[in-house]
Amino acid sequence: MAQFPLTKTLTSITVTRHDGAYQLQIEDESGDVAVYHIGSGQILQLADDLDDLLAEEEGAQAES
Repeated sequence: MAQFPLTKTLTSITVTRHDGAYQLQIEDESGDVAVYHIGSGQILQLADDLDDLLAEEEGAQAES
């Protein structure tokens, strides 16, 4: 049976570029840190997804 991961509150997100690769570092409220190495395509997709979500949020706020 599949289990869903625990939901945590993030306190810090850092994106850096080193030697042509991106590194995404995420820290949660308990101080746990996860570091991910991601490609340029993935970082572009993340940026696009965030941009779309923010645009939807702005649109919803403008309507209310």
